[in-house]
Amino acid sequence: MDIRQVKQELCGPMIPVITHLNDDLSVNCKAIEQEVNSLVERGVVTGDGVLLAVGAGGDFNMLSVAERKAAAKAIVDGAAGRVPVLIGAQDTNVNVMIDMAQFAEEIGAYGIQMSTTYYYPPSDEDALAIYRAVHDATNSIAIMAYNTYWHDYDLPFDVIDQLCEMERIVGLKWSRPNGGTDYMKGVARYADRLAIVDNSGMWVMTMMLGGTGVITHLATIWPEYDIETWHLLKARQYEAAQARIMAGNWIWQDFRGKMAQRTSGESPPVKAALDLLGRYGGPSRLPSRTLNAEERAELKTLLTSIGVPGLS
Repeated sequence: MDIRQVKQELCGPMIPVITHLNDDLSVNCKAIEQEVNSLVERGVVTGDGVLLAVGAGGDFNMLSVAERKAAAKAIVDGAAGRVPVLIGAQDTNVNVMIDMAQFAEEIGAYGIQMSTTYYYPPSDEDALAIYRAVHDATNSIAIMAYNTYWHDYDLPFDVIDQLCEMERIVGLKWSRPNGGTDYMKGVARYADRLAIVDNSGMWVMTMMLGGTGVITHLATIWPEYDIETWHLLKARQYEAAQARIMAGNWIWQDFRGKMAQRTSGESPPVKAALDLLGRYGGPSRLPSRTLNAEERAELKTLLTSIGVPGLS
């Protein structure tokens, strides 16, 4: 794959698409597809965004494989080729990872996101074998490596060097337990070989060092905000971009962190925000729970304070 082209496509705000559920907690594919179409119509298109299907933000670990596939297809169908879609393929079972990767290829997704297996932390040799197994079981799908160090395995540089030798590993969703200099060294080391997506909230420094994208949950509810910030980053107007990040994303992230102490999962605050905006958020499955009335009132005040339009 031409890494120059990949970096022009896997760029901008990367949005973890939530998995909408019906009242009976079955997967609501219609709502998922409608929400994706709305994001695209509001500017999340190739060059200005990427969609991540059935990742942690989409509660993949609460879904069966069949449900993961159904939600992923709804996202690809909703995007309709207008924006790249990466499908989350991480699992504890390598056979499931391969199955999800092959399915992503079949339905025309741009690529997959994959980490090493978790629960049993892998060795370096294990990690390379896992990536090779998925790479060799597919033919054309782009692969973004994902460093999930909080699952007890932190990709070392010498392993990433070997991942770069695999033809279709073209992206790196990057974070580092110590952040700071070690994180920045990784961006600088791989910016010419991989499309690097920031998963540490270091948007400005990532772009300055050659990164291409940023993970953001705020863009799910307010895509225009993060697209404008992305345009400032591309234009190297870093001070203005950082001011927007502090005024919007940091406040939203603090609330998400607060809710994470009360219920598990990443989607409950996002779903509640969508409900408050008159869009469909819907319920959550255990172990996550839906935000209660007091938490929703706090969220509404927060969204009003940062200027999110459309609140009722």
